[in-house]
Parts: sequence; C-alpha cells; structure tokens
Amino acid sequence: MFLRRRRASVSDINLIVSFLPYRDYKDIAIEDLRYALGRLIIIAVKKNVIFAKADYNDPLELKAILEDKLPEDSPVLRAIPVLRVVSGEVREIRSAVHELLERMPGGTFAIRLESRVWKNNVEIPRLEAIKEIAEGINREVNLSNPDIIVLVKPFRLREGAFAAIYVGPPDGVYSAVKRR
Repeated sequence: MFLRRRRASVSDINLIVSFLPYRDYKDIAIEDLRYALGRLIIIAVKKNVIFAKADYNDPLELKAILEDKLPEDSPVLRAIPVLRVVSGEVREIRSAVHELLERMPGGTFAIRLESRVWKNNVEIPRLEAIKEIAEGINREVNLSNPDIIVLVKPFRLREGAFAAIYVGPPDGVYSAVKRR
C-alpha cells in the first residue's frame, strides 16, 4: 500500500534564510544549506528569502553548524531559527511571544520587529505593534544588550499573512556579516 506524505505547510517553517539578491544565487544558497544541514525541505521562496524546514535541535547548534559548514563565498546572508509561525495579526503574535518568553530564564529582553504587522486586517506602525506585543511582559527592557531577543519576521505567502517568531539569545541568529 502506498502512503502519501503530508505536504509541508507554513506551520512547518523552522528556518528563514536570506541570500544575495540575484536569481542565480537561489540555487546556490539551497545547495549550500543542504550541504551544511543535510535534510532541508523548501516550503517557499520569495524574492531573496527561503522558507524551509530543517533538522536541528537548538538554534545555537544551527548557528554553529552553519558557521562551520557553509562555504566562505556562500550567498547565504542570514539564517533565523523559527520557534513558532502564527498569523500576522498582532494579538496572535503577542500571545505566542508571551508563551515563548515564559519558557526562557529571567533576564532583559528586546523586541525586534522586521516589518509591519496587522491589527484587524489593517497594517499598523511598527512602534505601535512593539508596544502592544511588549504589554504585560514582566521583564526589564534592554535595547542595546539584551539577554533575550524576540525577533518577529512578518511575511506574506499565497496562503496569507504570517509572522515567524524567534525567542532566544541574540547570538542564536546566523549572520554572514558577523562571521567575517
């Protein structure tokens, strides 16, 4: 009997990778990521961003693997480990961020919002969204040197508007610029 696998969906995304903005670099970036990480399922590619599902246990482990195995001339610029994907609505993002922050040990935090999010299907300014997400978090804010970073990356795909969330140490995000 033939069993068909479930198709990967937006909720399966656990890695967002940006690469140099040239169409030929997409294939090279995917090839480099597959070499470094082994199994990699591409869920979507939009402009110079890859949304994927990769096998890794810990964001810091992911960063170490990428720093060790990606070639120096790789077009991969940044890799964000994603802990949760939610709707692009600010109340969904707020709920997920609060839940993820509860699991983290104490310390200061900062919220980085990479684009605008939505409230009742209307885009709202970033500062307003950050204030709404941070409301009710009982931790000290430290924007220059936080212990925990909350990185929210809103994006749109065919299926709708979403936000990928990473909550963890600031050095858990791979950056080719910081690598050099």
